[in-house]
Amino acid sequence: MKAKTLPVMIFALTMLLSCDTLTPEQRSQRAAENKGDILIGVVRTSSYANFFLEGLGLAVEEINQRGGLSGRKIKTLEYDDKNDIGTGEDIASKLADNKDLIAVVGHRSSDVAMPASVIYEKTGIVFISYGANDPALTRYRGSFTFRNIPSQEIFGYQTAEFALRRGFKKTAVFYEREAAQKSLADVFKQRAAALGIKIVATRSYFNWEDNFRSVIALMKKEYEFDSVLIAGTLPTAGVLVKQLREMEVSVPIIGGDGMDSPDLWVIAGKAADNISVPTVFNPDYPDRLIREFAARFEARYGFAPDTWAAQGYDALSVLAHAMRKSGDAVPLLISTNLKFLEKWNGVTGSYGFTQQGDIVDKEIFFKAMKNGEFVFLDYERKDESDLFNYIKDFTLRLPLKRDAVTVDPGLAEDAVSVDITEQLFMGLTDFDPKTYQAVPELAEEWKVNDEGDIYTFKLRKDAVWADGSPVTSDDVVWTLQRNISPDTKSPYSHLLYLLKNGEAIHQGNISDMSQLGVYAADDFTVVFRLEYPAAYFPMIVSTGVYRPVPKSLIAKYGERWTDIENIRGNGPYSLVLWEKGRGIFLKKNPKYYDEKKVLIPEIRYYVISQSSLGLAMYENDELDIMGSSYLRIPTEDIPRIKKNPVLKNQYSEYPHFCTYAYAFDTRRPPADNPLVRKAISAAIDRQLLIAVVNGGHGEVANTCTRPPAFGAVLPGEGAGIGFDPQKAREWLAAAGYPDGKGFPEFTVMYSDSEFHKKVADTIRTLLEHHLNIMVALRPEKDETYMDALSQEKGPCMFRVKMCSDYPDADGWLNLFNPSRPLYDVGWENQEFAEILDKARKESDKEKRIGFYKRAEQILCGEDAVAVPLYFEIYHSLVKPRVKGWQHMPLGGQHIRSWQIEKE
Repeated sequence: MKAKTLPVMIFALTMLLSCDTLTPEQRSQRAAENKGDILIGVVRTSSYANFFLEGLGLAVEEINQRGGLSGRKIKTLEYDDKNDIGTGEDIASKLADNKDLIAVVGHRSSDVAMPASVIYEKTGIVFISYGANDPALTRYRGSFTFRNIPSQEIFGYQTAEFALRRGFKKTAVFYEREAAQKSLADVFKQRAAALGIKIVATRSYFNWEDNFRSVIALMKKEYEFDSVLIAGTLPTAGVLVKQLREMEVSVPIIGGDGMDSPDLWVIAGKAADNISVPTVFNPDYPDRLIREFAARFEARYGFAPDTWAAQGYDALSVLAHAMRKSGDAVPLLISTNLKFLEKWNGVTGSYGFTQQGDIVDKEIFFKAMKNGEFVFLDYERKDESDLFNYIKDFTLRLPLKRDAVTVDPGLAEDAVSVDITEQLFMGLTDFDPKTYQAVPELAEEWKVNDEGDIYTFKLRKDAVWADGSPVTSDDVVWTLQRNISPDTKSPYSHLLYLLKNGEAIHQGNISDMSQLGVYAADDFTVVFRLEYPAAYFPMIVSTGVYRPVPKSLIAKYGERWTDIENIRGNGPYSLVLWEKGRGIFLKKNPKYYDEKKVLIPEIRYYVISQSSLGLAMYENDELDIMGSSYLRIPTEDIPRIKKNPVLKNQYSEYPHFCTYAYAFDTRRPPADNPLVRKAISAAIDRQLLIAVVNGGHGEVANTCTRPPAFGAVLPGEGAGIGFDPQKAREWLAAAGYPDGKGFPEFTVMYSDSEFHKKVADTIRTLLEHHLNIMVALRPEKDETYMDALSQEKGPCMFRVKMCSDYPDADGWLNLFNPSRPLYDVGWENQEFAEILDKARKESDKEKRIGFYKRAEQILCGEDAVAVPLYFEIYHSLVKPRVKGWQHMPLGGQHIRSWQIEKE
């Protein structure tokens, strides 16, 4: 069945309504005046064998036997939409013409429920679907539309998790060509891939098909698979099951919730044996409310309730609950109460609704067909080996874009690994989240000599490894010797070049590790000798490459020291579980020196590849934070979030210590001419670029150092080159290219991704428009990016990663230090190099700020080697229950300082 677009659907269905059909306001006014029976429409879908009517009927009986609602009995009008869109529309129109009707429960199929919901919305009737799980049903934020079943996105996600638990490695997917079933298949495939399950083939079919033999034969011939997913509805999905088994496809089959019916056995017979399907109802679940319902239902009807009996019972019961809460059977009041419903206890568990009308927190179970009956699979005996079993009041739930690469702080480079190691290992210092100044952590205090090149750190004596042994200065010295070794391949070994002989040892020129500028004066005193004075050194020692690791464990286990059974940290949390590709579970470390102040007992990190799915989980109260240094908030959702009455109060923006920038290779004509470089920098409208590529989220940057880092040049202080197209054209003409005439080939290289391409495209457009020069774009993969810079036909201009690991301008400016650049752009400027050396040695803060400002003016203005575009911003959503949260733009988050408010 082909779905209509919403505007077309609204127009078409509006024409079905009679002229005297009530508006929502009129219906609510009439309902407020009505003192008779409460009239509710009930629409079954008989094309599926189910006990929906029986479950709903039991709820009506029980309510009426207790005296009804405020003395008023519930009366139902029953219809059957037969899973037919036209029939469903006719029923909806007929119900809408009844001026005393206040609500409708029913329409299991999404295809039927969606057009029916338009009619109910137009006429102010509260509508709860017990089975329509197409995300589109609630996508348009109607006032009266709800579903008490999870969307197919949630079913797909959980089904992939189930497949992983079953040990499946290669899955073939069949899905019915219907929006809800395609959604289930799509989410399953995305999540399965993230979990390491290979999707070997995908095939779709229409619900009228009845012969799949040729497709099955071809799939058997061309692919190897150990499992099959069928995202479809009965009867067609049952026919597919039967033919799969007839053609000797014996691998396990997982069905979607559309196969959750006894009809599966009727259609497929013995072939249905062991088919697993997801469900929202488990009568054996250890919950008193659920088990008592199952007993009452069986006593009333003589057979056990199925999923749809429980769904019908809950749909009517939650509707009645909203009426009681509002004090009347008025649709507008009922709808409002439902939208703010949290933790309502029904016979399918505890759940609530979102503002969109979606279900929240409804648990999903799995069951398998056995000899004509569904048997629930063993409910997971959940303990610490289960990543997804937790007590909400004790657990912080965080989303990750990708898994951690390592939990070794000396090897941690990606943001995820850095955040995990922040929780597991202490640094000598840390950053104050308000001032970004270095504060004590493993080191209680430190001092520096008058020359500024010898630092002495005193370690706290109550810090211990998780096995109870003390953290000593010998651990610190051994760790730094390990990390400076070229064999370790520490990605941040260059930060150890500050230490005497650090660079020489790393380059292999000195082999004696005792020559490294660090030694233990006693068990708890570490002395550092530097190559040159560095006022920012207390900040540097907070980074992962300086964090001590347990020497004895590494000596014993080698590279496997970070395995779950071996690892021992000294930080506020310990590693309990790491399921690669799925998530990480940390638990409070009872040996942490300050453990009494650690108020969050557990942290669960979940790998969620899609930002949109993460946001949906956040809105469904399955995550506590979105954005910050975790899974990013989709840019396109930020305007909606800022307008949402609930989300806008949970949203905030914070500086990210990164500057999005480009740089020139000053050896390549015409970028060897500073006038050309200035012209190009001045021709880039940074504000427009931010609007085009980032939805306006970013701060214009004319200098490299991102405020509020120490030494950053504040906007308006005159450093760097701003947008000035007239001046740009003058500079280009002075360089010998008036109006771009004679300007040679100019190549701009960027990291190969859609986002970076969008930035590069915008730059090209601006340069062609303002300077009349032609620009060639060159994408380059990350793994070959640095090598491409040194090629004979390298780029004239290229994107640079301009982030700092410590909040000092040196972290940004030193990237271009001619004496030891990270980016070799062929630039020589003695004044710039001398200024950076002076800034390192200077202890007077005001003088250092002056040095850095002059360096920025040279780099971004006079010589125009770097082209800063914008300062990056973190967007964050944080649940109100998370207290004490402060975003840390450097290193990992300080979860040890947060707490969870019990609800």
